Amino acid sequence: MKTIRLLASVCLLFAGFGCTALQDAGWDAEPASDEGIAALASSRLNSDSMTASATLSITVDSGMATLYGTVPNQATRQRAIQILEGTPGIFDVLDRTRRR
Repeated sequence: MKTIRLLASVCLLFAGFGCTALQDAGWDAEPASDEGIAALASSRLNSDSMTASATLSITVDSGMATLYGTVPNQATRQRAIQILEGTPGIFDVLDRTRRR
């Protein structure tokens, strides 16, 4: 009888942890589409104090981001690339920006 209780307790414990893991999974999930990834990346670029003043746009195709637009200097260009490289769902960045 003790064995059955112990086994039942262990099963309940694992079931509880499994449900918690599934509930939290949505928070870290990558956007499901290229458009969603591009929207997230654009939001990050617009929220950053250094890149917000630049005129930038982005497209994403199967995780490959292409950055377009004009930047005031090399530091802003590098910061934009850094932001894109840190965006979930983006695996590589092609820089098509130019200086003003």
